[in-house]
Amino acid sequence: MVEGMEKKLEPGEVLFDEGDKGEVMYLIREGKIKITKGSGSDEKVLAVLKEGDFFGEMAIIDGSPRSAGASAASSVSLLVIDKETFKSKIRENPLIEYVLETLSRRLRTTDEQIRLLTIKSEERRIVAYIITKAKETGKRTESGIEIADFSYENLTHITGIEQEKIQHYIKNLEQAKLMTLKDNILTIKAVEDLDEYLRYIALKEKFGR
Repeated sequence: MVEGMEKKLEPGEVLFDEGDKGEVMYLIREGKIKITKGSGSDEKVLAVLKEGDFFGEMAIIDGSPRSAGASAASSVSLLVIDKETFKSKIRENPLIEYVLETLSRRLRTTDEQIRLLTIKSEERRIVAYIITKAKETGKRTESGIEIADFSYENLTHITGIEQEKIQHYIKNLEQAKLMTLKDNILTIKAVEDLDEYLRYIALKEKFGR
């Protein structure tokens, strides 16, 4: 069991800012943490982390400043793990393997989110995100490829698009029989069809409706 101090945050409370010096990492016991780059109108949400996720690990891996900011997206309970505790746990078990694997995966996810935010078309941004999720974490079933725990709220945080607009785009995709959404499970009929639809949107925007 990982030992550490407990820290609680209220919704909206800032844990640390981008560029801050970090001496500890955090494990989320309860609630959600929002990871962001920039501030004010330039703020971009890179991820919304939940119970069981950890963050801030680079501060104790290489001593680098915080590469992003972190704030509470809800009431949060955190386990605070300092550098010495972290190193002692590495000596006791293969925690480092888990950390590095997760770090590598998170960096890939961050790169993808940055790419998405450069897509000006909101509809293409949504479709591109769904295609990426289907390829990376989708579960193949008889009905198609399932994306579990689909959330309009998380998609809003990641893409910067209002929930009402996302609902409209998802409804259009359902009407086109490209996917279905039921009980927070998004089922993609075929990724190839979504790729083709994405190209169709791009051509429509380029040459007009």
